[in-house]
Amino acid sequence: MTGSDKTQILVLCDKKRCRQQGGRIKLKMKRLKKLFTPDYAFSDLMQVNFHTLADQGYKLILLDIDNTLASHGASVADDYARQVILRVQEAGLACRIITNARWQRARQYAADLGVPLHARANKPSTRGIRKACLSTGIAPEQCVMIGDQLLTDVFAARRAGCLAILVRPRTTKEPQTIRIRRKWEKKFLGRKDHP
Repeated sequence: MTGSDKTQILVLCDKKRCRQQGGRIKLKMKRLKKLFTPDYAFSDLMQVNFHTLADQGYKLILLDIDNTLASHGASVADDYARQVILRVQEAGLACRIITNARWQRARQYAADLGVPLHARANKPSTRGIRKACLSTGIAPEQCVMIGDQLLTDVFAARRAGCLAILVRPRTTKEPQTIRIRRKWEKKFLGRKDHP
């Protein structure tokens, strides 16, 4: 075997290895993208058909507070939030609030709605979702997590095994850290805007 034959064999091996690695990278990217892709997306919570979710076997609705049920930072529920909770209850579904908000404000908000709370959930951690499932005796596969952020709500739902629903944020007034996350969602996850 000559030197040029050895070089050709090495080049062929490198091309094959690159194709294999490229395939692995594409597979990893596909899996990663799935973690950040909601099952459904709606303009707001009023478009969600809770009766259909109940008919499909879901039993527990997990709702985020900031920019999902309320404007960011709200500590008192408004009519919109009350209507959403009423619609969930009319469908025969259990409901819990899962939020990264501070305990005191979240507790006040949840008490105003009469809904159990799991505050400081640290989403995308699945801890808050798991606690809600344990407290109700409902499996994550029978839960629906609804929120306004891909990087917290949808990612946590996917990791926990829940159905993930994304809704458009109720307001554009948000802290700088969330605005940065939204830019990241748009740039790296290919989201031009919420539905």
